[in-house]
Amino acid sequence: MRAHRVAVALAMCLVAAADLSAQASFFDEGNRLYQEGQFEAALESYLRIEQQGLESGALYFNIANAYFKLGDLGHSILYYERARRLLPRDEDVLSNLELARSLTADEITPLPGFWLFRAVTWWVRLLPTGSLRVVVAISYVMVMGGIVALVLRRSTSLAAAARGMTVIGLALVVIFGINLLVRELEIGQPEEAVVIVEEVEIRSAPSDDAALTVFEIHEGTKVRIDRRADDWLEVLLEDGKVGWLRAEAVEVI
Repeated sequence: MRAHRVAVALAMCLVAAADLSAQASFFDEGNRLYQEGQFEAALESYLRIEQQGLESGALYFNIANAYFKLGDLGHSILYYERARRLLPRDEDVLSNLELARSLTADEITPLPGFWLFRAVTWWVRLLPTGSLRVVVAISYVMVMGGIVALVLRRSTSLAAAARGMTVIGLALVVIFGINLLVRELEIGQPEEAVVIVEEVEIRSAPSDDAALTVFEIHEGTKVRIDRRADDWLEVLLEDGKVGWLRAEAVEVI
């Protein structure tokens, strides 16, 4: 039985290693094809990685770039937004997203947000997710190391240093651990989406009645989803406008 478990664990490790190797191969192939100007083929390679369940800011960024080169503004903005959530302070992601959004047909002036919400958003996006995990892990090691040193203390100076390390590590775990928890669980994160069709009518109610159309929005516009009703979504635009659209017209970030 024990040998069987070891064999199963070894097989799982080999499968995981093979998956990682395949993903790296597709990523390198995509990069090569992109550099050669074969954007559609590059996109196919990147999407094969995503279909395997990988969530990566770098992957989303490359997918967005490929879509942008192919003239698919909606999907390029969608993936730039996904990349930004994982790499919130990456200059390349932010600048490319800004460029793509400047090409959309809708000129929407966002309403000024409440300063407290802006501060919380800044704090949550302070570090990339990967860096945040590393900081939390190191802080946890500091706490555990400090506790062990306190238990095994052999001098007053060592005890003082251990207490200091424990306190600092605990403070970092609390500050950045809460940040990581908020991000991983998407606490307080509104459900947002991007329009992926050329044009969609916004209506005053979830109905196919064209007389209820109040305005139109276009490919690449970002919306916040407030409610769902069958195949309809009630959305809020950044300028405060509200209305209903078909769910198939957008894709959730």
